[in-house]
Amino acid sequence: MQLYWDISRTVAVPTRLRDCCLFTYPIQPLLYHLFPSWTNVYRKSTRPRFRPASDLIMTTSNITFPPELVEAFVEQLAPGNGIILSEEILQTLIACTLASKYFSFAARKRLFSTLMIDKQPRHLLQRSIPLNKTRTEEEISRRINTFLDLLADERSSDLALMVHSLHIIVDKECIILQQATNLHGLLKDLSHRAHNLSILLVHGRISFSWTTIPQGTADGLQALCRSLPVNHLSFSCVHDIPPIIASVQTSPHLRHIDLKDSKFGTIEAGMAAGSNISPTRSVTSGNLDLLGSLPRFGSYEICYTYDGRTHIVSINTTIRYPDDAQRLNQLLSDERVCSSLRYCCCTFSGIYRPFLTTTLIDFGTMVLLRQLAIELSIGADHRTEITTDITNAMNTLIDCLYNGNTKSVLQEIKVTLNAEYVLYKGTSMFDTVDFSPLQRLRIDSLWQKHPLIQSTQFYMNMELKPRNYWPLEVQSSAEEIVRKLITDALTLPPVDESLLPKIHICAKRRY
Repeated sequence: MQLYWDISRTVAVPTRLRDCCLFTYPIQPLLYHLFPSWTNVYRKSTRPRFRPASDLIMTTSNITFPPELVEAFVEQLAPGNGIILSEEILQTLIACTLASKYFSFAARKRLFSTLMIDKQPRHLLQRSIPLNKTRTEEEISRRINTFLDLLADERSSDLALMVHSLHIIVDKECIILQQATNLHGLLKDLSHRAHNLSILLVHGRISFSWTTIPQGTADGLQALCRSLPVNHLSFSCVHDIPPIIASVQTSPHLRHIDLKDSKFGTIEAGMAAGSNISPTRSVTSGNLDLLGSLPRFGSYEICYTYDGRTHIVSINTTIRYPDDAQRLNQLLSDERVCSSLRYCCCTFSGIYRPFLTTTLIDFGTMVLLRQLAIELSIGADHRTEITTDITNAMNTLIDCLYNGNTKSVLQEIKVTLNAEYVLYKGTSMFDTVDFSPLQRLRIDSLWQKHPLIQSTQFYMNMELKPRNYWPLEVQSSAEEIVRKLITDALTLPPVDESLLPKIHICAKRRY
């Protein structure tokens, strides 16, 4: 193999590396930072060229890139473990697999870090493939079987160890889940080989029930969670998820659950669906009924106790429907959640009345809760401007902080109000708004209910609707108007500034 040398660093670059140099920002600056004496002959070209060894006086042999340097190169090229969305970066990584064994190993680790099972080949980033192209059941089966053969090949025996995330995208007809595709065979093989798999995503293009998944595929999904270090489950458009999948027996490493238009079923339904965990063992997986109360949109952090019970320690949820508001109210009122919850963020998006059911919650009963964030959006369904509702919304948000007589251990409180339709009227646009309720967000006002409080924040995001035109100063003008009105309301009577909430105002145009 002919080598290209850098005389100051004496680093050997294989000739075939030139074929993978589709370097664009930020890779080219990285190369010059690591190897400053590499010469780019054509400055206007995005393809760097290097001086051949024959042009240099000093020569050595058997000198290669340190593996750490190659790892840094690939990490800078494609950071993280997610899906590669850039066609240029994808092609560069593929070319790197042909450069040398060091580049091949690092590039393959990145290429196979996320394994996507999808009926639509849109993630291949090939311009020649139509966007509406879909694979047949036979094509899916052939690709899965080909990959299984690759895993079984001794020359690529380490391939399964490179998979950190498995994405299963379920098509509208749920063909991807059928026995004929041999997905269950892939899941079984990965459960024995992919010892670094930590993330499992099951996302549907339309809503479907877990009970419609063939038994072999469902068993394969549970086997993955049971035998591998899966700590993150993500479901989208999946209903009737068996709670047993979040038990210490099925997923001993599980810490994070993401739901998007998805919900857990009952424990009885999960057992009836054919779970291979016996009822006697499931007795120790207590608190699983709490999963049925999780709102359909949100991210949840859990932990297991020494006796195998599932506890919820963090909630970050978005409430879009009235029944989800009832679920949240039920969840936050449960004494088992009150004894374990440490962080809570609730966003009420596009609805107002369901929020009132949550104002009955006493955050003082949550003995470990240190951080609380509440966000409310108004105006999404309004056809007229809603400045008159802003005062009521602020009162509603702050009232929930004072509910109940039990003193809390909260240290940080963040309150956000999104006004999604505000008709811009110049300096008089907020004449009807009373910002005095924000005085109750001052630390000295909160001390009686929250004696450990250290900081409070108030965010107000406005979508402005201009009447006829949109002068450039409208955005900054609206922000300054609101900030001054809030500051005046908070400082009457005068108070130490350290006790005031931090104010954040953002205005943008509504199209």
